[in-house]
This record gives sequence, C-alpha cells and structure tokens, in this order.
Amino acid sequence: MKRKLQFVHIGKCGGSTLKTALYRSTVIAEKYSSFFESHINGVVVDPSCDYFFCVRNPIERAFSAFEWRKKLVLEDLASHQIDRFPGEAKILSKYKSLGNIARSLYRPNNRLDQAVARDFRSVHHLRESISFYCQPLFGVLTPSNLFGVVCQETLVEDCSRILGIDASGMRERSNLSKRRIDQDLDAKALGNLKRFLVEDYQCLAVLWSLGALSDQQFWHVMTSSADKQASI
Repeated sequence: MKRKLQFVHIGKCGGSTLKTALYRSTVIAEKYSSFFESHINGVVVDPSCDYFFCVRNPIERAFSAFEWRKKLVLEDLASHQIDRFPGEAKILSKYKSLGNIARSLYRPNNRLDQAVARDFRSVHHLRESISFYCQPLFGVLTPSNLFGVVCQETLVEDCSRILGIDASGMRERSNLSKRRIDQDLDAKALGNLKRFLVEDYQCLAVLWSLGALSDQQFWHVMTSSADKQASI
C-alpha cells in the first residue's frame, strides 16, 4: 500500500512553486497515494507518512520574510494583511528593515534584548522559523521516511532531480522590488542573526546528517549571499 507524503512548506523557501510542482510530478503520483501540505499552522507528527521539505539559508529567508511582509502591509496596504497579525504593522514601521532589528537584538553587555526578540517574532514567517517546522519532527524522521529536501537556492535543479519536473518557469510570489541583502546587513547584523537563528542552522545540520541534504546543498543553505559578498 502506498504511503502518504507530507509536504513541510516552510515559508519563504519557494514552497508555493514546489506545491505546484508536486501536483504536476509523475514521480509523486506513482510513489504516493496522496500528499498534504503542512504550513503556518504547524506540522503533523505522523510516522506513517513520508516527508518532503523546502528549506533556505536562515538569513536569506529572514530577509525575504521581512521585505515581503513590509511590501504587503506597509507598501501595498493589502486589506487582508494589515491587521492579520496583531502588532506586526507597528513593528515593521518601527524597524523598517531586517538590518535595523538585527543590530538591536543584543545589548552592549552581549545579552539578548528580550523586547527586540519579541518584536522579531511578531513578524509573520519570522515567528514561524525553520525550527518551528522541523524540531517537532525530529523524533520520527529517519533516512527511510525522508523523501527529499529542495533548497530555494537550487530549486530548479532539485525539482528536476527529485520530482522530475522542470520548474524554471514556475517561480511564484516573487517580490521584485526587494533590496539586495548586502545593502541591508552589515557585519554586526549578520553576526547577531547567526547567533539568534542558531536553532534554524542546527535543523539544517540535522537534515544533512540524515542524508536528506547533499554536501553541495548543505553549503548553499548554510551560506548567505551577504556572507559571500563580505568575503569578496
């Protein structure tokens, strides 16, 4: 009997594109009886299904999330988004960029500023972090029930290899107006984010240790474009 597949749709990792690819994939249709999506309401801990993840470098993901929410809430004034999450609009207006909130995360004495941390987690998709999706599943995940992991950084190649789908023309929900990450994040912001998002990085390391991420994928998701720019 065919198993079900749970698609763990981690926000701002190319999940909307992947959902379309899953519906079109003959690989999925042949291997699984059905698939279902877990998203912002959390995952289903079920040892009887297989798991499929989309992931992204934690800093790239955080930057994309802040810029996307800022666009919807402050710039587009989308009526269905402005009051969707209590306090979010106020936080987006207060900090204006991920860099500003990241630089404020730790006090001069090197302690986490709890008020800023709460502000950070008031932004949709920053609150639902990579660890929010992954950590509840680590008790049931094994190499045998991990169908695959697609990285946003290598989405087209991964979809071709895992799903047998050409996703080159399937990108969805792109924020074309967003600034470059290295224009916003300086060394202090990067350092603070790496420290604050350590559980997200640890989750990526667990997926790699289970064999779901290749060494090349692991390098891509552990290194942000801001890191690469800083090394030039």
